[in-house]
Amino acid sequence: MAWGQPDPEAIVRQSVANCERDWNAGATWAWTRTDVSDTDGKKEITVSEVVPIGGTPYERLIRKDGRPLSQDEQRRENRKYEKIVNLRLNEPPADRDARIRKYEDERAFLRDIPRAYKFSLLGAENVDGRPAWVIGITPRPDFVATAPHSAMLQRFQGKLWIDKEDLQWARAEAEAVDTVSIGWIVARVGPGARFTYEQTRVADGLWMPKHFHVSGVVRLMMLYAKEINEDVTYSDYHLEKQLRADKG
Repeated sequence: MAWGQPDPEAIVRQSVANCERDWNAGATWAWTRTDVSDTDGKKEITVSEVVPIGGTPYERLIRKDGRPLSQDEQRRENRKYEKIVNLRLNEPPADRDARIRKYEDERAFLRDIPRAYKFSLLGAENVDGRPAWVIGITPRPDFVATAPHSAMLQRFQGKLWIDKEDLQWARAEAEAVDTVSIGWIVARVGPGARFTYEQTRVADGLWMPKHFHVSGVVRLMMLYAKEINEDVTYSDYHLEKQLRADKG
């Protein structure tokens, strides 16, 4: 790295630590998730309310295919919600700790990112009016995974846009350069699949997901190939300080 130039690996390393911190802080926030999925020409739209219950999020369906839920559907969702509330209010401490640990481990692979890639500083750009470093990522052939799911990191290359002030991921783009297995051979994403992930600043220094997009060919059960195009947006972030018992 030239004298006076920022170190892209150090920037990424700090951004990963910040992402993990915000992932844990997000357990006290609620938001709305809108999922638009187009698989082999069949389009589905679902809107969910995501709320924290006992330290981890719970996703509650509120709209489907552009319409509110029917009374029967709403009653089913309410029953599921109330069941989860009761379970988590009364679960043993050891079970609660295990549940929260499992939630935290869902992003444990992030910790392997600084070792999984070679980083190159490509310049700087504005993302939503905020200056960000643009950093290229290329898989290291000698990378050895140490966290759950982090072996998949070797199968992606792409770019990160890291906010200069907060050192948070404003945007990430990745392309699969090899087949990626999902859910232990239940599904495989083929080379050329593209992923886009964006975050937004919801509070002072706190960043949360804003948008996720994936497109490519998925092979289910290693037999059926399907073209997927999925778009997920996250909105209406607000703090949620206690368990709720909405009856709907």
